[in-house]
Amino acid sequence: MTRGAVSVLVQELIAQGLIYEGATGEVARGRKPTFLHIRTHDRLAIAVDVRFSKTFLMLSDFSGRQLALETYDTIFNVPQFVKDLAARIRRILKTRGIEGDCEGVGVAVPGMVDHRTGRILNAPTLGWRDVDVRDPLAAATGLPVQVENSGRACSLAHMWLERGEAASTQSFVYISVSDGVGVGVVVNGELVRGHDHIAGEFGHMPLSLDGPRCMCGMTGCWEAYVSNLATLSRYFGWNLSKLSPKSLRDAERKTFSVPDLVARARGGDAKANTAIQSTARFLGLGLATIVNVVNPDCIYLAGEITSAWDL
Repeated sequence: MTRGAVSVLVQELIAQGLIYEGATGEVARGRKPTFLHIRTHDRLAIAVDVRFSKTFLMLSDFSGRQLALETYDTIFNVPQFVKDLAARIRRILKTRGIEGDCEGVGVAVPGMVDHRTGRILNAPTLGWRDVDVRDPLAAATGLPVQVENSGRACSLAHMWLERGEAASTQSFVYISVSDGVGVGVVVNGELVRGHDHIAGEFGHMPLSLDGPRCMCGMTGCWEAYVSNLATLSRYFGWNLSKLSPKSLRDAERKTFSVPDLVARARGGDAKANTAIQSTARFLGLGLATIVNVVNPDCIYLAGEITSAWDL
C-alpha cells in the first residue's frame, strides 16, 4: 500500500471519529511523526464467553477495559439462550453503559464456527450442531453480532490488545484450558482458519484411543486429559467414561474448582499434587505435538491450571 493510500485511509478514519491524532514524536532527522490513537473511552462492546458450565457476559470499552461482568449457568436450549442473553445485554447496557455507545456483541463458543456465516457448526459440549445464534441475537438486541471459536477469539485478542514484546510475535499458538481446551494458531501475523474455518482443533487430537471419554463423544482426546473437569476427576476419582452429560454439568458446577485444588496442593495435599502433575504431563505431550506440527515462535497458555506452574 502506498503512502498516499495510507494517508487517505487515515483521514477517513479521523473524519469518522474512529481515531485521533496525538503528540508529535521526536526523530533525529526528517519530518516528525504524529502518533495516532484509536478512540476507545466512549466506544463500548459486549463480550460473551460461553462455556460448558458457565457463561460470562462482560461490558468493556474498545481498549479491553472491563466495565461490568456477569456470570451465570449456561443455558443449553438455543432459543432460551438467545432470549435470556438478549435480556441480560439490554439490562447491563441500561445500568452500566452510560459511558458511551455499544457498537456490537462478540460471542465466543467452544466449538467449530463458520466465520463467513456465523453459524455454529458443532459445539459438542453444548449439544449445538448447525446452530444460528448470531442473527436471532442481533434481531433481539439491535446490535451487530459476531460469533467466533473461543480459542481463535483468544488469539485475536492477543494480537489486537497486547503491547510490548508480546505484540511483536508473528507466529504463535494460544491455548486456553478451562471446561475444554481452545486453541488458536497465528502464522506470520494471520489467524489460521483452514479450508472450512475449523483449523486448530488440537483439543480433540487423540493421545490414546483407549483413553477417557471426551465430551465430544470420542475417547482419548487431549481435552479429556487436561481440561478442568479432567483434572478434578483425577482428584475425586470420577470415571469420565461412565458419567452422563448431566452428571458432568453438575460436577462442573460444584463449588470446588481447580484453584481450590491448587491451594490444597500448596498446603501439602499429596493427592491434589498428583492430580496436577498428571495434567501437566499430558499438557506437555499435547504441546510437544503442536510444536512439531506448527513450530511457532512461542506458545501462550492460559487457564486456572497455570496458577500451579511453580509446583
